[in-house]
Amino acid sequence: MQLRSLITLILGLEEGLIHKTRRGESVRSKSEVIIANLLHDMKIDYAYEKELRAPDGSKRYPDFTIEDEETGLNVYIEHLGLLHDPVYRRRWKRKEQWYKDMDVLPDDEGGGEKGVLITTRDDDAGGIDCVEIEKRLKAVLG
Repeated sequence: MQLRSLITLILGLEEGLIHKTRRGESVRSKSEVIIANLLHDMKIDYAYEKELRAPDGSKRYPDFTIEDEETGLNVYIEHLGLLHDPVYRRRWKRKEQWYKDMDVLPDDEGGGEKGVLITTRDDDAGGIDCVEIEKRLKAVLG
């Protein structure tokens, strides 16, 4: 057993959940910390990696789920941090189609009957634009 695996096992940490948000939850990437903290600062209640099931029983775990009980609107946020990796990109394309099949459509298409999907990405230099993400969230959530 590799040392890292042993440490993970001993500490009982879920694999990859190594970054902490302001709310004290563990997430997988620094970009997810930034998004979680932005949601927190905007006073938007969210769940991290909450299970989402399709009618056929298949399931996925969006990075962030926002359920607006007043409007009934569900918003899912996916951070696409590794699109340069062909395997990751292929998995994302399948997941993106799964969302479409569920009628969860991108915010720039007006969303779907079952929800709105907001995707975020790091830029070519590895940076993330909080101002743009906040603008998109406000456009969807009001």
